[in-house]
Amino acid sequence: MKELIKEVKFSKEFPSKFGNKKDPADETGTMYSFHVSYDNKVAVYNSKYRDQKKFIAGQEAEFTEETKTYTDKLGNLREYFVIKPPTQNRQSNFGKALNKEKSRYSGFAVSYSKDLVCAGNYQNSHRTHGRYLN
Repeated sequence: MKELIKEVKFSKEFPSKFGNKKDPADETGTMYSFHVSYDNKVAVYNSKYRDQKKFIAGQEAEFTEETKTYTDKLGNLREYFVIKPPTQNRQSNFGKALNKEKSRYSGFAVSYSKDLVCAGNYQNSHRTHGRYLN
């Protein structure tokens, strides 16, 4: 969905294994939580960075919205929204394309070599099956 972001407020920071690690020896990093207002709704957005650039007040942003539930202090079930920017498909076909290209060239080389041998244009002094090729 795409919506105009009305307001973004920093809410809190919390430790998380997915957070930005200040010290590489630490197993947990820090995540930052924001309340984002749009379309008469307020949602939570968690980021690795305190100065997040995904949701900026006054700009239109594309995101996915999830409804989450929790139990409040009185035992009542409550709902809230969590928003996330759309994720890009990060798969690459570079390795597959490279292997296909290698296969194409090696097939071409074998075919060309066969044509040279069949045409009698190949001269080699190495012994092949007990005979010399001239």
